[in-house]
Amino acid sequence: MTAKRIVLSILSLLAIAAIGLSLMSSWSNPQEQTRLDLLQTDLILQATEWQGDAADNAAIRQLLFDGEPKKVYKQALESYQEARASNVRLIAELSQEHDDTLAEPSALQKKRSRKQNLVNELDVHIGLLKVQTGDVSGAIATWQSVTKNEANQRTSMGITAEILQGLWSSPIMLLPNAEGQVRRSLSGWYRHIALEQLYRAQQRLDLIPTLQKQQQLEATSAVNRLLIANAVPLLGGILGILLWIFLGVQWLFFRSSSPFYKRTEAANQESSSESESLRSRAQTWTVPWGGETVWEVMVLWFTSFIVVSQLILPLVFSAFRIGSSSGSSSYTYKALLVLLPYIFSMLPILAILQICLQGFRPLPSHWFRFNLFSWRSLVWGVGGYLAAVPLVVIVSALSEQLLQGQGGGNPLLPILVESQDNLAKLILWSTLAIAAPFFEELLFRGFLLPSLTKFMSYGSAIALSAFCFALAHLNLADLIPLTVLGMVLGFIYVRSNNLFAPMLVHCLWNSGSFVALLALGGN
Repeated sequence: MTAKRIVLSILSLLAIAAIGLSLMSSWSNPQEQTRLDLLQTDLILQATEWQGDAADNAAIRQLLFDGEPKKVYKQALESYQEARASNVRLIAELSQEHDDTLAEPSALQKKRSRKQNLVNELDVHIGLLKVQTGDVSGAIATWQSVTKNEANQRTSMGITAEILQGLWSSPIMLLPNAEGQVRRSLSGWYRHIALEQLYRAQQRLDLIPTLQKQQQLEATSAVNRLLIANAVPLLGGILGILLWIFLGVQWLFFRSSSPFYKRTEAANQESSSESESLRSRAQTWTVPWGGETVWEVMVLWFTSFIVVSQLILPLVFSAFRIGSSSGSSSYTYKALLVLLPYIFSMLPILAILQICLQGFRPLPSHWFRFNLFSWRSLVWGVGGYLAAVPLVVIVSALSEQLLQGQGGGNPLLPILVESQDNLAKLILWSTLAIAAPFFEELLFRGFLLPSLTKFMSYGSAIALSAFCFALAHLNLADLIPLTVLGMVLGFIYVRSNNLFAPMLVHCLWNSGSFVALLALGGN
């Protein structure tokens, strides 16, 4: 075995270990999708209070939550209880981990404390939902558990739980500074429910009309945000289903013109009079390098990505105190700390491809083909996006059920939800819709997929490159959905022979998610 292969073998083992550890670590984190589900649940609760025109009110209610308020409260309660159960399981696992090993007990304790605070926050909300479903005694018991869990430590949620417990007790018990505490610790629908009960208990009924007016303003905003957030998957899903129906009919009755039809060379010569779109067939790549070069490129890229993102950049940030200063906490600053590290972590792939493929130049003309001004690739891109929406939505729901709310998620999601600065939004969108599609499609569709066709069928190459694409995101929650998305991206590239087409699909996918997230989390 040569020295090169020995080094690659060692790096491969380290890469496998890093991937395995990352996947195991992601299993202990609730999915970001679960948090987004709760955000959507909270918006739906606000929307139940909306009072628009009679016709619009009924239609929008049917579209957004399809049920009476009581039914919505019950569904919201179930969602919160599922999220709570997921976090309680994680706390138990952290406690077991602390018992089994004394390594970094302070870090484990801090993580467990954060999760317990989150459970307390969920319990405060669960109590208010129980009140609305008629279970007042259950709500009081839930709030009592919050104060009991805190013991001698009084947090904001613990104080709020005491206030709410007093408001719904019999007789009512009013605590000092209750209104200010409720306004600080609760928001949206939960704040309005608590404040209305407080004003009634304090005999300040004159404030309730003002509260209800504010509630209507927020309910209108919630309806608008829900419509925007649901428009992307709903419209894309409907158009995607129609597209799949069309493709199915085309396959049954006009198979020779179907994008799934594999044409032979002879058939293409006989149909030379047909339009270019009907003559199109899968690109056949000439792969001048062997498996060792593919191995080398992928291992070197992953190693460089880990070294830059996990070692070099953290050391540089620590040395220059980047990201640690309280004065540098603007959303624009945080967004730059997302974009720049991503670019610096992915840039080495350009040098790696240049060096590793140097001995095979000039490359055949069909390699890394990119044509920005191709209407055919534009059609493939938009069509690929629509076809992907229903597939990935269904698979994501199945994956979430399979992982029971665990598996981590995209670390950009919380930042996207919180960001309110327009420049920060533009920077984050640039990361998701420009940088990510360019680098990831260049590597996984531009290099890996065609290289694999030398050793396996096109279908197998598409599937394996898609799995590697999903695996590179290093979290279990995205593994299955991104594999499906990667297969769509691979098929689009094979059929279009233009990297612009899968890049466009990738851009549209991330942009759609971006818009939905801003609608859910924006203020």
